[in-house]
Amino acid sequence: MVTISSLLREAIKILCDANVDNPRFDAEVLMQYTLDIKLSTIIANPNLSVCCNKLGIFWQAIRQRANRVPVSQIIGKREFWDMEFMVNSNVLDPRPETETIISSVLKIYKNKNSRINIADLGAGTGCIIITLLSHYNNAVGVAFEKSVEAYRVAYKNLKYHKVYNRTRLFLSSWIKCKGVFDLIVSNPPYVKRSKIAALQPEVKLYEPFVALDGGSIGIENYIQIFQVIKRCLKKSGKAILEIGEDQSQIHKIVPNYKLIFCSYVYDLCGKKRCIILSNAGE
Repeated sequence: MVTISSLLREAIKILCDANVDNPRFDAEVLMQYTLDIKLSTIIANPNLSVCCNKLGIFWQAIRQRANRVPVSQIIGKREFWDMEFMVNSNVLDPRPETETIISSVLKIYKNKNSRINIADLGAGTGCIIITLLSHYNNAVGVAFEKSVEAYRVAYKNLKYHKVYNRTRLFLSSWIKCKGVFDLIVSNPPYVKRSKIAALQPEVKLYEPFVALDGGSIGIENYIQIFQVIKRCLKKSGKAILEIGEDQSQIHKIVPNYKLIFCSYVYDLCGKKRCIILSNAGE
């Protein structure tokens, strides 16, 4: 007889041997997904027998995870701001750190009925623009994604969350952004190229290089985005960009692009995670 506890015990050992972080959590998630067992059942009924005809799917998922394939890519989805987004190997996984952009916007635009026009530069899964449009029912937006494969994922997520009719999704570089916006948001690639090889296997092996590569010094994409902000952001508007450790002093070059540095926003770990800018005008 195969029980939940015996399965978990063996799966956790396999993941531990592969140096996977949080092996119990990952094994439980994969068990829920492949065997259709609720977490409450896993916790409360460890001696419950498991249907044998589904075990092959479970062990296949465990083997994938042992090879450091991210859980999100195995199950095809990832949670962000209490919403579920479709993901695959063609997009960067939505991360908790990026929720700092959302919380920053909500502090600026406190009224859920705000009529704001939003531009998302480098949409990826679409999680940022979709989350914002889901919160602000009267908002509209545009999103730019230059990867065909990532564009398809964003399109599916926009449709799934029923905000496609308020979004114009462009298969294009953000450099081509036109129009005037109240809010510009972006989580651009910002990892220095020389540091990518040192990232966790889940990231460097299974997430798209183009979504990670911040260039040789880590600010090349920001320079492009600053030019877009200068051209497209209303004087009364705000731009909120995610940053990493290599951009912790990026405010020093902001005046070079006739923009105003407003503030940094820190994430839950106390690290600088976003920079907020406004347009200085001509």
